[in-house]
Amino acid sequence: MRFDDVFDHLGDFGPYQRRQYFMLGMVIFSCGVQVMMTVFTLDLPNHRCALPGVQNDTYQIQSSSHDQLVQDYIPLVSRAQSIPAYSQCFLYGDWLSSAYNGGNYSNEVDTRHLVDKNDRSNSSQRNQVACSSWVYDTSDLSSTIATQMNFVCGDTLLKSHAIMTMMVGQVIGCLILGPLADIVGRKRSMMIALSLHLLASVLTTWAFNIYMLGALFLLNGLAMAAAYCASFTLAMELIGPKYRHVTGVSATMFWSAGMLWLCLLAYFLRDWQHLQLAASCPIILFSGYFCLVPESARWLIRKGRNSEAKSIIRKAAKINERKLPGFVFTDETTEEPTIKSESILSLLKCPTLLIRALIVFLNWLVCSLTYYGLGLNVGQLSGNIFLNFCLTAVFEIAATLVIVFAMGKFGRKSLYCSLLLLGSVSCILTLFPVLYGDESLKWTVSMLAMIGKFGVSGSFAIIWMFTSELFPTSFRAGVTGISSACARIGAVIASYIANLGAGGDVGIILPQLVFGTCGLVAASLALFLPETQEQQLPDSMEDAMKFSTNRRAEKENDKEDEAYVHLSSDQPALTSQSC
Repeated sequence: MRFDDVFDHLGDFGPYQRRQYFMLGMVIFSCGVQVMMTVFTLDLPNHRCALPGVQNDTYQIQSSSHDQLVQDYIPLVSRAQSIPAYSQCFLYGDWLSSAYNGGNYSNEVDTRHLVDKNDRSNSSQRNQVACSSWVYDTSDLSSTIATQMNFVCGDTLLKSHAIMTMMVGQVIGCLILGPLADIVGRKRSMMIALSLHLLASVLTTWAFNIYMLGALFLLNGLAMAAAYCASFTLAMELIGPKYRHVTGVSATMFWSAGMLWLCLLAYFLRDWQHLQLAASCPIILFSGYFCLVPESARWLIRKGRNSEAKSIIRKAAKINERKLPGFVFTDETTEEPTIKSESILSLLKCPTLLIRALIVFLNWLVCSLTYYGLGLNVGQLSGNIFLNFCLTAVFEIAATLVIVFAMGKFGRKSLYCSLLLLGSVSCILTLFPVLYGDESLKWTVSMLAMIGKFGVSGSFAIIWMFTSELFPTSFRAGVTGISSACARIGAVIASYIANLGAGGDVGIILPQLVFGTCGLVAASLALFLPETQEQQLPDSMEDAMKFSTNRRAEKENDKEDEAYVHLSSDQPALTSQSC
C-alpha cells in the first residue's frame, strides 16, 4: 500500500488536517505581512528640499509667507492642475538664512532683505545648489525608513538595494534551508526558520542605517523563504489527493489575508517603527508549534522511522473519528518508499525529470518576472495608499477563489498555461495604448494591468501546488526551495529590466516586450509538463516517472508501467536508463 492509499481510510481533509492546515497557513500569513510591509515602511512620499535656517519648515504650506518663501527659494519643476511641484534635490544658492528671525518664518518676514524681486523672477539665471535636508508629505504616513534615512536624490537606489537584499536572502534560504527540510525534516527546518524570522523582524525596528537594515532584510528573507517552503510542503503532505488542489491553491489566500491585516495595522500605526514592532511580536506565538505541529508522516516513512509515522497517523484517525484497518500498519505500507535513498542530486540520473525540473524553474522565474514587471511598468493606481493596497489584496483573493473552482474542471497544466498566457498577452497589449493612445485611453492601460495581474497571480497560486505534485517526497522540498529561489531571482531581475531604454515610449515598450515574450516562452514550455490532476502524490522517482504528458498516452502505457515496475522492483537503484 502506498501512503496516499492511507487517506482512503484516514480521510482526505478531516478535522485533524484542517487544524494543521490552518496553523501552517499562519506561517504563510506572517511571511506575507513582513514581505509586503516594505510597501509602507519603505514608502517614499512626496518631498522637496527643506528651507535652510527655517526650523519649522514642513511639506504642507502653513501660511502665505511660507508659500512665498518656497516659491522664491525652491526651484519649480512642474505645475500639474495648478499644483506646483518643487525641486527635490536643489535650491537656489542665494539663500540668506540670517534674515529669517533666527530660523523661524512669520507673516511679517521682509523679503526685501533677501534677493531683489526682479532677480528672483529670473530663475534661469540663479545659481542652484544641492540641498542636504528635506521635508516630506506626512498626510498618509508620519514616518518611513525612506524618510528617516533620506533615500532621496543620489541615494534613491538605496530603497531598491534594501528590497534586493531581502530577495537575495530568500534565494539563499530557498537554496540552503529548502533542501535541508528533506534531510532534517519539514518541522525542524520550519522551526529553525521561524526563530530567525522572529529575530530579524523584531530587530528591524531599531535599524539605524542602510547596512544594518540590509543585513536584517537578508536574514529575514532567508528565514521567510525557508519557513514558507517547509510549511507549504508539510501541509500538502498531510492532505489527501481529493482536496490537495483546493488547499494548495487556497494557501496563497493566507498571504493575501496577511496583506489585509497589514493594511489595517498600517492605517492605525502610521509610524514605521510602531508598525514593524506590532507586526513582528505575534511571531513568537509560533513557538507553540514545537508541540502542536507534528512532523510529516510521509517524510518519516521515507526515512524509515515507521513507528513515529504510525503514531501520528493513529492520532489523526482518532481526531477524524476514523477506524483504520489493521493492514494500514503492515510493513507493506512502508517498505516501498524506503527501498532507495534519493536526493535532489538524483535528478542528474534521470534526464526526463531533470528536464521537467528545468522547465518548472524557468516558469517560477518568469512568473515572478512578469508579476513584478506588470506592477513596475503598467502604472500604479492613483489615490489613497491604504485603499489601493486593500483592493490589491481583495483582488488576489478573488482570483484565487476563481482558480479553486476552475482547476477541478480544467486541471493544473491547462489552467496554469492559460493564465500565464493571459498575463503575458495583456502585458504586450499595453504597448498599443502607449504608442497610439492619448489621455482618454488611460483606462485601457489600467484594465489590461488588472487582467495581467489576475493571470499572473493565478499562475503563482497554481505553480506552488503543481510543483509539489510533480516531484517525489524524497526531494520535493528541495525542488520547491530551488523553484522559490528562481522566483526571487526573477523579482530582482524585474527591477533592472524596468530601467531598460532611454526613457519616453522606448523606455516603456522595451521592458513590456521582454516581460511578455518571456511569459509566452515559459507558458509554451509548460505545455510539455504532465498533468497531475487526481494523481497520487509520488513518493519516489519511479512514481514521478509514471506521470504521462497526456491522459490518452497514460492509458496506452498502463501495461508498460506495470512491466517497468516489475523490472525495477528487482533492481537496487533507479538508473538513468529507467528514466
